[in-house]
Parts: sequence; C-alpha cells; structure tokens
Amino acid sequence: MSSNNEKDIERRIEGYIPRGIPTPVWEEKLRPFVIPALHAAAPVGVPAMERFARVLSLIAAWCVKEGIPLDIEVVLDPDTVERFCSKGLKKTASRPSYRATLRKLGRELTATAPWEPRPEPMPARLPAPPYSEAELAALIGDAARQSTSGRRRKAQALIALGVGAGLDGRWARKVRGTDVIRIGWGVGVRVGAPSPRVVPVLAAYEEEIVRLAEEAGDEYLVGGSTTHRNRTNEIAARFEDGHNHPKLSSARLRTTWIATHLAMGTRLPELLAAAGTKRIETFDALLKYVPEMDPAKALDMLRGSE
Repeated sequence: MSSNNEKDIERRIEGYIPRGIPTPVWEEKLRPFVIPALHAAAPVGVPAMERFARVLSLIAAWCVKEGIPLDIEVVLDPDTVERFCSKGLKKTASRPSYRATLRKLGRELTATAPWEPRPEPMPARLPAPPYSEAELAALIGDAARQSTSGRRRKAQALIALGVGAGLDGRWARKVRGTDVIRIGWGVGVRVGAPSPRVVPVLAAYEEEIVRLAEEAGDEYLVGGSTTHRNRTNEIAARFEDGHNHPKLSSARLRTTWIATHLAMGTRLPELLAAAGTKRIETFDALLKYVPEMDPAKALDMLRGSE
C-alpha cells in the first residue's frame, strides 16, 4: 500500500463516527477502544477499514451494555465474540461475515486470548514424476508383451496418447480413431471437453498413433464401448509390467510429455494451450526434470541471437 493510501486510511480512522450510536457514548466510552484497535489492525483499503470499524464498534457497544470491560483481550476473546455473534447481533445475512471478521481480528490483535492457531495450509499437490528414458523404454516393451491383443492395443494407445500428445484419463478415454487427423504439419488429435482443441502429436509418436487409429476406426483407441471415468485406471491396473519395471500411469505419461516439451524449449503459451490448461504450477514443479542446456547455447538463447 502506498504512503498516500496509508495516510488516507489513517485520516479515515481518526475521523470515523459510527451511525446509530449516541455521540456521548461514542466519544467517552467507545472511541478510546475502537480507534486504537483500528490502527493496530492496519486495514488495507477503505472497504476493510470500514468493515473493521463497523464490527469493532458494534461489539464494543454490546460489551458496554453487558458490563464487559473494553480490554482488547476480553472484547476479542473467543467466548466474547461467540456470545456477541449469537446474542448481540440480529439474524441477518451479515452475521456470518461479522463473525469471520471478528475472529480474524481476534487472532491478529490479541496476545493472550485463547484463539486456536489457524490450521497449516495444505501442501501443494505435486505432479506425478515423469518417466525417465529407461523407464519409458521398459514401459513400451511391456506394452508390446501384454498377454492378449486387446490389452496390448489399449496399453499402447494409452502410452502413445499420453507421451505423444499429453492426454491423460480426461481425454485419452474419449479419443476415437477418427479423431486422429493428418494436417499439413503432421498428425494431430482432436479432443473434446474439458478444453476442446487439436493437439499436435510429437513426431516420434506420429506413426504409432496413426497405426492405432487405423486399427480402431470409429472405435475408441483405448477400447471399450463407453467413456466412463475409470477407463484408463482399469487399463493401468490390468497392465502386466515386468519385474522391477514401472507401473503404467496416465498421470506420469502426461508429465513426461510436458517435461519433453520443456526440454525442447516449447514456449509456455503454446504448451499451456496444447495441454488444455491455464495452470502453470504443474509446469513449474516439473522444471527439475528438465536437463541443463549447454551453457553456450543457453547464452545464445538469452541474447536472442538464435
């Protein structure tokens, strides 16, 4: 907040006069409590300042009526706040908001009042790690050795769509053979909701996806006659992997595709669009899997000389 804004907030706090409270009561009893508490709360912006002033004035007036001393540790004690919200406030749509504001102020402005600490924020959910080159080679080899032709085709399709086009269970289960199209620049996969788009297939997987599409025709590449949400999970669960080989994971296939593009230097706007997402957090978490670039090449790129 700029210094001008801070000064404006301070002026508003000093000049604050609540509506509906007699002037003598405000000046003699409430103001000495409310104004210092408002300054201590350091509201950011006029709306916050007005909200804090309103609830502090209301609870202070109620405390005076109830014979409760206007001490910050007493007024903003959890028990006082709850009694005020249940008995001193009218049942209006504003009551939950007033309670939330008083709880916030209680935690911030008191030192001894028995407020429970806020729960620790949940750690961010990390994306599934991409497959290494060796793991991916083992996975592809296992897919070719599945015990039935149906399992073989489903596994190969799931791998090709995941590593070749970044499609996880949200999209891979809905891709028909007719959704694989040849365009001037190569091969693309049409996908629907969420985020309908055409995803360019990595050149290394174009022939495999075209072959699988020709076999599938107007059927789904991953088999089956429905697109229920557990389709790709079932394929992964039935996947027959070799000894000490990685498990088949749709999520890991997608992050492998993302990491591949990051290593290639694909620009983020185009990669986000192809991935069907606006969330960049996943990409940030995958940077540690991107191999370092040759320093000379990186310098040329940073200079814009390439």
